Amino acid sequence: MIFVGLLIGAVVLFLLTLVPNKLRKPLIALVTLLAGCFYAVEFFWPTHATVANKADVIKKLKYQPENTPLADSELVATLDESAKTKLKELSPEDARLILKQLPATSEKPLTSDDVEKMTAQENFLTPYFKQVSDISNALQAFAIGLGIYSLMSVHLRNIAMKRSGWGNSATLIGGIVLMTVAHIGKEYIPDPKGPFKTLDVLLYDGLMKNLDATMFSIIAFYIVSAAYRAFRIRSVEATILLVAAALVMLGNVPIGQALTNWIPNEPTDVIANLRLENIGQWIQKRASSPATMAIDFGLAVGALATSLRLWLSLERGSYFEEEL
Repeated sequence: MIFVGLLIGAVVLFLLTLVPNKLRKPLIALVTLLAGCFYAVEFFWPTHATVANKADVIKKLKYQPENTPLADSELVATLDESAKTKLKELSPEDARLILKQLPATSEKPLTSDDVEKMTAQENFLTPYFKQVSDISNALQAFAIGLGIYSLMSVHLRNIAMKRSGWGNSATLIGGIVLMTVAHIGKEYIPDPKGPFKTLDVLLYDGLMKNLDATMFSIIAFYIVSAAYRAFRIRSVEATILLVAAALVMLGNVPIGQALTNWIPNEPTDVIANLRLENIGQWIQKRASSPATMAIDFGLAVGALATSLRLWLSLERGSYFEEEL
């Protein structure tokens, strides 16, 4: 089956290369629209209760239930009235599948919650969700492969022509090759003391993590510099930002907490709210959190608008207007 899938994929890719340039953008827009329609319709279409992973359950039990009306005699005694009512709400086929999975004996009667755990909410598109997701994953793999090919071609050209910075290109390609070989080798030869595992630990734990820590350490100085420029008192907003930041920082360090340690900290004392740690917590939980949630909501709305423009092929720009 894998060979057949690869063959079909190769044929499809070959046919796509034969599409005229003028039809490529409409074809991409059509495929994007159809894919988005599938996910949108599957999400918004009303659902009904059915057996979870129905096809897998039938295959596992080797049992094809009948779709004739369910008789009361088929409802076993281990079910209470709520479970029987829940089963009668399902189709006869689904109800029989659930009865087939129930234990023959039980210390206490099974309830509707036990039955509900074996069901899922689905519509007519849900059974195809996994197949469409697999196609999406395959397309993502092709996109990653295309990106790697583009990256390698650009940097190999830099090395071949000895352009400025070609040493960085050689380092990048060497890192990609070594990390790929080490990680794939570690997966297929799982020897904890083998050469692939040693190389993977050396490159990832010994080199990459330390380089990441070094980069973040350097970035910390830029963050401090930016904070200094932001906290300079030039306006009312900058003053509020400076005071709030100072109160939060003082409330989270021992020195700041010691400044107001003489104030009683009993829950019933109103004056306890004047302690720096309590002021800092109030700013973080009562003032900062709602503002952060509002920003996140605005970002989500913007992401939704951008997604709709991409889905409907309404996006404009240098990339989207180029002839493919």
